[in-house]
Amino acid sequence: MNVSILAAGSPNVAAISAGSKWGAILIGVAFLGVLYVATALITGHWGLKELFAGFDGVGSTSKLQWLLWLIVIGFGYVAIWVLRAEHGDYTALSDIPVNLLTVLGFSTATAAAAKGITAGFVQTGKVAKTGAPAGAPAAATGGIFQDDGGSPELAKIQMMAFTIIGIGIFLATVLHQIAIGDIKDSLPNIDSSLLVLMGISQGGYLGKKLVTFGTPALFAPNPLSGPAGKAVTVTGSGLGDKQGSSQLLLNGAPIPVTAWSDTSIKFTVPADDPATGAAWASLPKAVPLAVSKTGQLSSSAMFKVTT
Repeated sequence: MNVSILAAGSPNVAAISAGSKWGAILIGVAFLGVLYVATALITGHWGLKELFAGFDGVGSTSKLQWLLWLIVIGFGYVAIWVLRAEHGDYTALSDIPVNLLTVLGFSTATAAAAKGITAGFVQTGKVAKTGAPAGAPAAATGGIFQDDGGSPELAKIQMMAFTIIGIGIFLATVLHQIAIGDIKDSLPNIDSSLLVLMGISQGGYLGKKLVTFGTPALFAPNPLSGPAGKAVTVTGSGLGDKQGSSQLLLNGAPIPVTAWSDTSIKFTVPADDPATGAAWASLPKAVPLAVSKTGQLSSSAMFKVTT
């Protein structure tokens, strides 16, 4: 049965059947599906994460927020246009709100600027974006909410928080507009105060990116376990060409190294636990490895000391 809903009191609201509304929503979702499949066929990359992966293969915060805004604005545009087209209005959506255009510009500019900053640092040797070797955890080289050392980064968390809030409100408003049968209005606007918050958070993210570089990262050691006296090599990135004042920490305390380069460190498992100065106890025992470089602590990698 064709059920229609008529909302009185607004010239923008028409009698539109529930089927038409669901049809508009489903076509909006189908548009996103077709766009994804077309992109995958053209590029040969089917992984969803590849859409927002950075140069090192790890998820990029700036690319993800850009992708999310593209998805919701694309869905909203198609769904509202389809709803209007079902009732004879085939014109393009006009009068796109200024704040919505601004937020899309913000997200695009943030992604482009972040890429430029990273590319500049890589070219000048301030940052090594080699990515983790096979089998190393993604956290070793950062992520959506983490810095390159694997630690939570407030600038990324703040930007993603306001991005999610803005997208959630925008999407809810689009669905409400469809639900009440509003076929006269264009895409909904973004509140100015929320726009300011998103702009500040994106500026903070880029500012933090400008002044923070060279965070060291450690990957899995080779071998993963061994007794005292065992020679071990731990690979990483951004470790520094020379040791200088940097330190390799085992179980939270510095230990001597036998070789040091920007991508690897060699050491011998000490006879005593460097954290206590006493002989190793309760073996086998998994302990963290980390690098301290100019006050920055790298991500940790686990090494198991055995008998």
